[in-house]
Amino acid sequence: MRLTEMSYNLMRVFEEISKTQQPELIHPSDKKYSEDLEIRQQQAQKRDRFVNPLFFQARISRISSYTIRAVQNSIITGMSLQCFMSSLVARLVSRPQLIGEH
Repeated sequence: MRLTEMSYNLMRVFEEISKTQQPELIHPSDKKYSEDLEIRQQQAQKRDRFVNPLFFQARISRISSYTIRAVQNSIITGMSLQCFMSSLVARLVSRPQLIGEH
């Protein structure tokens, strides 16, 4: 169990560090979440309802499957940590522009 927890925490560190190297970019899963949330808000407004504002706050991020596969591949191939981090940063995308303030 400790090995599983340490592995998970290590992958979270890699993913979070990649985000801090390019703060204007986010992971594709975060972009998809924001876009889906915007669609939910538009649908709720059509029904004179609203989406709970807590959904728009920072969410607990999940480790993307890309990060997990990248860690596995870097271990298998013996990739350097610098190359590995560069590949994670290269995967980041632009933030979506949300319509309104939340």
